[in-house]
Amino acid sequence: MPLAYHLVLSTHDSEPLFELVNNCNSLAYLMFETSVLHKYNLFAFCIMPDHVHILCQPGNILVPHFVNLLRFRFEYILARDGRMQPVWQSDFREQSLPEEEIKNTAMFIFENPVRNGLVNDAFDYPFSFVVGGKAYSP
Repeated sequence: MPLAYHLVLSTHDSEPLFELVNNCNSLAYLMFETSVLHKYNLFAFCIMPDHVHILCQPGNILVPHFVNLLRFRFEYILARDGRMQPVWQSDFREQSLPEEEIKNTAMFIFENPVRNGLVNDAFDYPFSFVVGGKAYSP
């Protein structure tokens, strides 16, 4: 069984929902909370304007259920604020990783804002987290 999964969740029609700080912070909170509730190890994440990278080790629910729970809970928050349009693309990308790929994938996720021209230094991007390397501080 793979030790970790690299997940990529994209917004519906590539809408830049995560240009809004509140949306980023809400999703980050849900990722931390859902990981704890379902015994997932969260190694890294990066919330980009129109997609999210997550590096995690599964816990007591299957990966598709974990993703659906995150998406549903985030949609609920937006619906509570009046948003009724679709939020997510119906599918998501999932790549299983052996232990030796976890560090490289965490660095790939961490450097994503630099590759996309959002910041010059990945440590300056506020909407990312790497266990043991960068805390999430909204």
